[in-house]
Amino acid sequence: MSPQSSALRLVSRPRDTRPPSFAQLHEAFGLPAQAADLIRECSSTMDLHGHPASAQEREEYILEMLDVIRSPRIERSSAENHAAWERGWRQNLDEARAGGFHPDTLKPKYFRGNRFLRWQRDLIVSDNPQIEHDLFVLARRLLFGSFLPGIHTIYEIGSGSCNNLWLLSELFPDARIVGLDWVAPAVQLATELGRATGRRIEGRQFDMLNPDRDFTLEPGAAVITIHALEQLGDRHRALLDWLAASRPALVLHYEPIVEFYDRAALLDYLAVWYSERRRYLSGFWTEMSARRQANRVEILDAYRPGLGGVYHESSVIAWRPTARGM
Repeated sequence: MSPQSSALRLVSRPRDTRPPSFAQLHEAFGLPAQAADLIRECSSTMDLHGHPASAQEREEYILEMLDVIRSPRIERSSAENHAAWERGWRQNLDEARAGGFHPDTLKPKYFRGNRFLRWQRDLIVSDNPQIEHDLFVLARRLLFGSFLPGIHTIYEIGSGSCNNLWLLSELFPDARIVGLDWVAPAVQLATELGRATGRRIEGRQFDMLNPDRDFTLEPGAAVITIHALEQLGDRHRALLDWLAASRPALVLHYEPIVEFYDRAALLDYLAVWYSERRRYLSGFWTEMSARRQANRVEILDAYRPGLGGVYHESSVIAWRPTARGM
């Protein structure tokens, strides 16, 4: 299955006042009909019901967003971020050890539950407080199952709680799955997860801000990032340079990309404001576009599916370095 190729596709659809139908989630990701098979069985056990937000619900959501954005606690230094991830992934490691490395113990703690969800540039409301996480599971199944078949080694940068490593090992049991993270508990969790389950999962320390030039990727490998690059802010060039030098066969990002938002739309404007206050990833697509113009990268796909969380949403970028990458 090969997704369409273009410099940028916005596959979001116009506002729809009908209840959302996530049975066709593959369409939001611009994937062919057969991609629905990747999520059919998994989605059948999920409560994916919701309704378009009423005027009152929309106002409640906007006020909640403004409270979050205006909170002084929203801004953290790099050191504070590092300490927060150290604590978070340590909690996952402790719970995984206590729970026999069951996949439920690998769920990231930032999925706290909320009735609101961004969908197709609008807002839906669900009685399932975990609908964001449920749809995140389906989105990853669609992306991994569409972009990664045939890859024998997959590296995840920012592997954190290792829930992506687990899913990758489930979908591709013969592949070598390597988790790269900058905090020790995440690396230890990946290593112990592989040993405890017999899956081909391993961990390695890796600093996205200062990549180890002596660390090389296996030929033909793929690199993925899922909700990880936001921590870089505007300091992403070193990582892109390292990826170009490492020459993976594919790089797949599922990350919030501020350039894909429409600042003239209120919900998008709030998402941009939120990202700026959190000092999340910025200028990434601008840098990627400049490298594409210089023939340093080949953009295989770039699009905004229109599926989000409570405060912002992720977009897809797939690319690979060219011979002129460096």
